[in-house]
Amino acid sequence: MDLDATAYRIFVTVADQMSFTRASQLLNVSQPALSARIRELERRLGFALFCRNSRKVELTAEGRLFLANARRMVTEASSAVRAAREIRDNELRIGTPFYTQHIWERRDLIDRLITQHAKIRLRVFDKAHARNYGDLLRKEIDLALLIEPSDASAAKNDIATEADWPDGLERLSIGEKRLALQIPVEYPWSSEAEVPVEALRNQYVAVIDRTLGAPLTIAINRALRELGAELVRPPEGHAFAVERYGRLMRVPAVTLGWFDPPHDESPGGMVVRHIEGVNLQSSLSLVRLHGEQRPAAVMVWDMVQKSADCIAGSEDVSHRKIL
Repeated sequence: MDLDATAYRIFVTVADQMSFTRASQLLNVSQPALSARIRELERRLGFALFCRNSRKVELTAEGRLFLANARRMVTEASSAVRAAREIRDNELRIGTPFYTQHIWERRDLIDRLITQHAKIRLRVFDKAHARNYGDLLRKEIDLALLIEPSDASAAKNDIATEADWPDGLERLSIGEKRLALQIPVEYPWSSEAEVPVEALRNQYVAVIDRTLGAPLTIAINRALRELGAELVRPPEGHAFAVERYGRLMRVPAVTLGWFDPPHDESPGGMVVRHIEGVNLQSSLSLVRLHGEQRPAAVMVWDMVQKSADCIAGSEDVSHRKIL
């Protein structure tokens, strides 16, 4: 079996170059051998692909019609060969945004895959949040690590476009965190166990942008607006910059509770408090496409699932080992 679709590849190359000589040079095949492969392909197809004369090479009408099919065969053959190689090599491709490097659970997962499963050819791609969904659907990655709303049904209602929460994906929660605010200590209600609802009416609150995905951002902003807060959008809208903006401008700022505290500055007289009556949760999710998975991806999914089952019911999961 010719997994490389050699005959189709030769035909496409000759058609692109309109020269048997140049095609043979590009493919590193002798010209007589290349001509023989074209004649054999024509015999099997039942029609001529090229008009040949001493001056130039041209596609026949049938050749022009067949060229798109041949290109598709070459593309599909390349994809199949690549997939076979990845299965053979036990490759695992994980997409995860840059911000997850500051999440302990994410680092624990990747570190353990590196140190304890060296036979897996691991590749980690730094991809924007929304990009991971498309790459999963196209099977360009096997798994994604993302911060998402814990309530999947609500998230489905909060999408801006279908690409923000596509169908066909399944999720495994590694852990959950409750929405909170980072508050300057000079605020009179910073000493309260939770932020009183009435304190947020007309209160400026710095909020994140869609770096963490539209459904989570929409849910957070809606909850704060319903409490009467005035939303402030800092120049940089990712989670770290929002917290820093809150420290600089001395205003409350949204915090999700996932990220390491900054090492290059003091907390700046800030406290973190949940909001009274608001139980909006975010989840660190392992996401995959429904259907058959490659062995390495199945192993990681099952491993995380078993760990999640073991710690079910635990009240403090912020620094657990997940493998």
